[in-house]
Amino acid sequence: MCDESPNLRALLRGLLSPQYEICLTASGEEALERAPAFAPDVVLSDLLLPGMSGSVLCRRLRAEPATRDVPFVLVTSLADADARAEGLESGADDYIAKPIRARELQARVGSLVRLRRAMLALEERSAALERSNAALREAQHALLRAERFSAVGTLAAGLAHEIANPLSCIKAGSTAITRFLREVGDGVSALADAASKGPAEKHALLSALAEAMSIAGELADGSRRIERLAADLRVFAGPAMAADEVVDLAEAIEAAWTVARSRFAALPRLALDAAACPPIRASGALVGQALVAVLENAVLAAGPGGLVRVALREIPDGAEIEVRDSGPGIPREILPRIFDPFFTTRPVGSGTGLGLAVAYGIVSGLGGDIGVDSPPGQGAVFRVRLPRAPGAFARGA
Repeated sequence: MCDESPNLRALLRGLLSPQYEICLTASGEEALERAPAFAPDVVLSDLLLPGMSGSVLCRRLRAEPATRDVPFVLVTSLADADARAEGLESGADDYIAKPIRARELQARVGSLVRLRRAMLALEERSAALERSNAALREAQHALLRAERFSAVGTLAAGLAHEIANPLSCIKAGSTAITRFLREVGDGVSALADAASKGPAEKHALLSALAEAMSIAGELADGSRRIERLAADLRVFAGPAMAADEVVDLAEAIEAAWTVARSRFAALPRLALDAAACPPIRASGALVGQALVAVLENAVLAAGPGGLVRVALREIPDGAEIEVRDSGPGIPREILPRIFDPFFTTRPVGSGTGLGLAVAYGIVSGLGGDIGVDSPPGQGAVFRVRLPRAPGAFARGA
């Protein structure tokens, strides 16, 4: 309540304090200062105040987020309809004429308090509904992703099995061809020397052998790439969870970086911020494989001369690894697909689109989760959360 008259403030205290907590002020400036901390359900103010008028006080309170929707009642002795209209136009919800009648005051204040509390309850229900809808959308998204992974996982398992046999033949054949060509080369050199063949003929034979050796080398390299693809397919189809072991995540990050950097000629800088973090129980090999995939993605995004920041921190029931790159970021429309199998933005032939999908499958299989965000102009941020022990997240909050 805001009124310069001590007698009126005392009257209002006597009428309303048995049911409500009352904050009495003598000026609009004082009311503005005390309103945020008091958080009123209803504001009563005289229209004529020293300094700031009741109409101005109403407009000022309407401009503040905390008091924007609080019911405002003007108390006035003015019989001038224009003055009352001005007060209502400033945002007031009602007015009470002086002299104040106790029953009318209590009835109007009670009605406005009930209205205010009903509005607050409605806002809370709306907020709770929005939170539920957001959780439902996230659950639906996770379910759709799980269904896609299941379907593609079945296909991946079959592909990995079908690739295995011809891959073995290619590997064995390329090794045998290389060995035979070496033997033929040695034999050709010996025969050419014995038969006193001219240098030109000998050079032609050795050139042909060198080309054949190059082709055999390409076969061997191709077989290794297919072998890695088949291994990724097997992991994606269903990573075999090895027996639990103690995994130091700081060491796992260092080892994964060593592997990732060996696959690139030019690298960005690495900034590692590893806070004290207890070890976890998991498969060290699978944790390393997931981290290698995430780090390789960051290396490619940052590019030579860029920066990859890796932060390790303890969280309730586990640990979080944050990998942030200085690259151009991930377009908003691509983010939902970033963990989809066989999805890649790299040129054809430069990637299989399985790296991050494998990382997602491994982390999920270990009971953790992995997510990505890409604030505009700030690169991409991957967060890998792993439980301290199998099932820790499920038991925790």
